[in-house]
Amino acid sequence: MWMLRSLRVFLLVARTGSHPAGSLLRQSPQPPHTFHAGPCLSASASSKELLMKLRRKTGYSFVNCKKALETCGEDLKQAEIWLHKQAQKEGWSKAAKLQGRKTKEGLIGLLQEGNITVLVEVNCETDFVSRNLKFQQLVQQVALGTMMHCQNLKDQLSTYSKGFLNSSELSRLPAGPDREGSLKDHLALAIGEYLEHSTLKMISSS
Repeated sequence: MWMLRSLRVFLLVARTGSHPAGSLLRQSPQPPHTFHAGPCLSASASSKELLMKLRRKTGYSFVNCKKALETCGEDLKQAEIWLHKQAQKEGWSKAAKLQGRKTKEGLIGLLQEGNITVLVEVNCETDFVSRNLKFQQLVQQVALGTMMHCQNLKDQLSTYSKGFLNSSELSRLPAGPDREGSLKDHLALAIGEYLEHSTLKMISSS
């Protein structure tokens, strides 16, 4: 169970596929990113400090962080943006190659905030990936993006309402207040890291 934003907000995740619902998540080490850059060259003390800071903040390899800083003139913010764009570009390419594979495993996320509750399902190919920290973070992001969508709808409704979103509608939702892009963009980014086809399934909210 993850605590989000405040003591009133929780994300409860259960496994789909061959495992019983309600099993607890176990965090796994984040897998290394797979896109490659040129060799890491010697750097000044300030450059090394920037490199370490970018590495800690993004989790990308030293080689890729060094390439990002060189490309962006050692601008830390722009280097971070460049890294995410490169990773997402590779993710889209890999996602296209993995289309058609069956996704029978995954996680179900339940997020409640105030009087709004959302239920989301994200599927992958294997139980191994469903235990991956990056996949678990993806489920959390999908739930948060859906919650933000429901909160916006609530302002337009005066009575209780229960709704459903299919995978296409869910994919187009913004990722959340602290993330750029759509949920589909973040799905591609995650696929580029753990290299398995993944899908967003229909969700419900109330």
